[in-house]
Amino acid sequence: MGTQFSQEYVVNHPEVNEAFEKGLGYQEDYSKILDLDFIYVAKAFDFHGKTYVIRTAFPFKYFNDLARDTELGFLSVTSLILLFFSLITWFIMSRLTSPIRQITEAVSSYEEETQSTIPEIHLKPSNRSDEFSKLASTLNSLSSKIQKNIDTLTEERNQKQAILESLVEGVIATDKEMHVTYVNAMALKMMGKSREELIGRHFSTVDLPNGLEFLMRCQQTKGVVTDTITITKRGVTTYFDIVAVPLKQEKSAVLVMQDKSAHYKLLEMRKDFIANASHELKTPITIIRGFAETLHDNPSLPQKTTEEITGKIMNNCMRMTTLIRDLLTLSDVDNIPLSRLIECDLNELILTCCDQVRELFPDAQIAMTKEPKEAEMTLLAEPYLMEMALKNLIENAAKYSTPPAKIAIHIEKEPAHLKITIADQGIGIPHADQERIFERFYTVDKARSQRMGGSGLGLSIVQTIIHKHFGQISVVSEPGKGSTFTILLPVTRD
Repeated sequence: MGTQFSQEYVVNHPEVNEAFEKGLGYQEDYSKILDLDFIYVAKAFDFHGKTYVIRTAFPFKYFNDLARDTELGFLSVTSLILLFFSLITWFIMSRLTSPIRQITEAVSSYEEETQSTIPEIHLKPSNRSDEFSKLASTLNSLSSKIQKNIDTLTEERNQKQAILESLVEGVIATDKEMHVTYVNAMALKMMGKSREELIGRHFSTVDLPNGLEFLMRCQQTKGVVTDTITITKRGVTTYFDIVAVPLKQEKSAVLVMQDKSAHYKLLEMRKDFIANASHELKTPITIIRGFAETLHDNPSLPQKTTEEITGKIMNNCMRMTTLIRDLLTLSDVDNIPLSRLIECDLNELILTCCDQVRELFPDAQIAMTKEPKEAEMTLLAEPYLMEMALKNLIENAAKYSTPPAKIAIHIEKEPAHLKITIADQGIGIPHADQERIFERFYTVDKARSQRMGGSGLGLSIVQTIIHKHFGQISVVSEPGKGSTFTILLPVTRD
């Protein structure tokens, strides 16, 4: 519907007047004729120098339907666009975050310390060749290099720790505040403490005389400090050589302890050996000299007296000969060449020793058994020295028993050892002396030993021979009831 008006006519339509004034007019109104709400739009235009207005009317109902349909269409299209955009966004984000998530999940086990090594990253799908696959490949390469470096450092650390743990010297490391950061097994053994009692504690808890002072002095002087200290615990004196070394880069220090007790004990043993040997030689020499001077100053002594004096001189000469022979035997035992070691039948050696002892003690009752009876009792040994050791034990069993001596010898073949027991029913050894009977020149009854021609070196020679054959010897004795010596000798050895 449309109507044209000229400016020469006056109409009662607001939209028309508005169009004349502004060029465009709009009005919503009710039409009584059609009984509907209309939308009226008027538009002004010029034609041949005059202004005209074209007016149109549109039912409001149809406009609402059109607007509603337009809104619904717009919302539908917009929703579809948003849904499509969301799907595209989800796909893109999934494409971007999936490899990142896979990488994170792959390394999370190492980060949580549930896996000891950095795992290799495998992205899915496996045939992808984008930037993330390059990133994963780079990370795998870096992880491999890092793991190799970690393995190398771990191996070096383990090697260094193994070296430190195998040292016979005690090693204690501290930081600049003098807290213990490392201690090896030998140091723990020397201090008599556990690792938990020292690691992380101040060095003063180590209980080492002047140890803290040595460490502080070496840090202050930035040089090596050495000294020797002694520690006495439960009546046992231990000697330590101490070396304190500063670590300049970390401002910490290391204390090295070397147990020199064996060295000092060896020095004491040498002193005691020289003193004992000198004493053992001095006594018969003094006696011989005294009797020789008596013979020299009194040439007219009675024949009987002269014979007594010369007899005593001969006995003391034999005593010195025995002592010198035993000393030479000890020296010989300490230097056994491998060429002298041969396969020996232990059973035959013991039988030979028993025959020799029966010649000295005809009334001795010696019984020998072995188990198993049919087993071969052979071992690698120096036959002369092994025979000497066994004869010494059997002869002592007869010598220190009330006649007739009763001696029981038993040989037993164990999987790795030959076990020899020599038991007697003699006078026995006091408990206080049992730990020292293998010491050189030590005798339980010195007067009886001298009377029987002993030098105090017999059991020491026996122990040395057994140890040189990588064996062990021990004794169990009860005074008045007898003694049992037990020897363990390896069947084979490298």
